[in-house]
Amino acid sequence: MAEHPQARWALVVLSFGSGATDAFAFLALGGVFTANMTGNLVLVGLVGRPGYLDTLLTAALAVVAFLAAMYVGFRVTRTVPPLRLLSAVGVVQGIVLAVWIAVDGRAGLAVTCTMIVLSALAMGWHTVLGRRMSSRAGLSTTFVTGTLTSVMQDLAEGRREAQPLRLVSIAALVLGSFAGALVLLGLPRVGPVLPVVAALVAWVLLRRAPAADR
Repeated sequence: MAEHPQARWALVVLSFGSGATDAFAFLALGGVFTANMTGNLVLVGLVGRPGYLDTLLTAALAVVAFLAAMYVGFRVTRTVPPLRLLSAVGVVQGIVLAVWIAVDGRAGLAVTCTMIVLSALAMGWHTVLGRRMSSRAGLSTTFVTGTLTSVMQDLAEGRREAQPLRLVSIAALVLGSFAGALVLLGLPRVGPVLPVVAALVAWVLLRRAPAADR
């Protein structure tokens, strides 16, 4: 698990960013997720839902891109420091923001699919970072079911070491989702800006952590 406070806060900020990412994806990219793959798999099964074929396409693309990103990320981080993967997350999130601004929030299906794939790639790498940096904490920066399971298991078994980080991370994800929705309501032109900011802040925090944590 990340031991240095800077590295721990980087994980919390990444959780905030993933919440904001999912809020943007769900509200602006056709009602799918790019971090929560369980939700996408459920959407794939909802035959009869309005716009089902488009949802099937976009949800499937998100799942495939997410899995591919995790595979590459886990292989790369065997020898490459997490900080470099986090740099890639920031770049990809920046591209999503640039595309959104370029189309002025009016993306057709092709552009929407492209943004979903890019966002899911970034979230797959997010997940790798969470696992690499907190392997003993049972924490994910992109979904909370597993983290909640770890919270309750350790609570039942009397372990408390990782609980604060987990609980703060869960709260950060929810707060990120709320903030992402607010940005879309108030500043729709820059809808996906929060994930970019979160990646940058996390990068700075992780850069300042000891080499062992980054």
